[in-house]
Amino acid sequence: MSRYALLVTLCLLVSVSLNVYLLWPVPAPTAVERPPGQPATMVTADSVRKPLASAVQQSAPNFQTEQEETPAPHINTVRQWLEQGNFARVERFLIDALRESPDSAELLLLEADYILATEPLSVAVTHFYAMQELSVFNRAQLETLQNRTAELIKSTITALYNAGDWDMLAQFLEPLFQLNSTDQTLTLKLAEAYARQQKFTLMEDVLANLSTSNAGARSLRQRFLPGQAPGLQDTAESPTATAQTPVTRLALTRYGDQYIANAEMLNRPAALLLDTGASSTAISFELYKALRRFNQVDVIGLFDVRTAGGTIRSPLVRIESMTLGPFKLSNIGVFVMPEDALQQADGLLGMNVLKQFHFQLDQTTAELLLTLRDNRAP
Repeated sequence: MSRYALLVTLCLLVSVSLNVYLLWPVPAPTAVERPPGQPATMVTADSVRKPLASAVQQSAPNFQTEQEETPAPHINTVRQWLEQGNFARVERFLIDALRESPDSAELLLLEADYILATEPLSVAVTHFYAMQELSVFNRAQLETLQNRTAELIKSTITALYNAGDWDMLAQFLEPLFQLNSTDQTLTLKLAEAYARQQKFTLMEDVLANLSTSNAGARSLRQRFLPGQAPGLQDTAESPTATAQTPVTRLALTRYGDQYIANAEMLNRPAALLLDTGASSTAISFELYKALRRFNQVDVIGLFDVRTAGGTIRSPLVRIESMTLGPFKLSNIGVFVMPEDALQQADGLLGMNVLKQFHFQLDQTTAELLLTLRDNRAP
């Protein structure tokens, strides 16, 4: 019996020793012992154990075990994104920020700048008008907003008027006129934009908002109504009608059934496809980048432009100088087409340039006959 008792005692001692060895906690390696780059995580046979957090962290209701939340960027940083054209990033920031602070004046002003940079100019100005009805702005902010809206409208009207781009001027003014049909300046400018396009019915519809004795309305009717302003009714007439004025013959390059005119913009050659169906002149994105490299090219704003392939959103820029044959033109409104949209030429020669001349296309000789109009649009 003593022999068997000794054997059983020995087995129990071995079992107890083995359990103590297996269950004894193993200390984590120190920073010196840990290999470079190895995380502070210990792998055991049955689980992964991460370093313990402090008691305060464990008891906090918002304790984060994986990653800390990325702090929101400062609004000045977001404005830098806007200036750099990183619109998607700005939009994501505004969605989150305005959800948390929908009445923040600073965020609403940033949103207005974002809309100005990404939406058609008329939409942006309409938004500026609507913001003035909000009560979140203090007196100084509201006054700044009102002044900025007025300056934006004035500068756009001046730029489009000087460029002679009446179709775009009407497109810009129409929604503003709907908002404020009692504004005499908007009314007269919109009426003139229609008159310049010979849309006299629309001109009269707009002028109906003014009194019959309004001097500005009376002046427009005298200048533009059919029969009272000779020469304004023709947009493309033969130069022979003004025989006393020399006719310039501009050689064209035939491209299939189309024609390309050689012009210059800011002293840089530009091959422009003749397009009498286009109300505005346009240039390729590649030419725009080349012009902007050595010149100041002012952006008037974004517009929705109707093309043969559908409506596109395009920036309208102001070209200070343009040469077509011997003629030098200034302050021309030009749209910038999307990249690779124009393959065969540097741009389109539209009616906002051509209407400054009596012009005729001679298909036999592939020439454009030009006579400068005496009553060119200012």
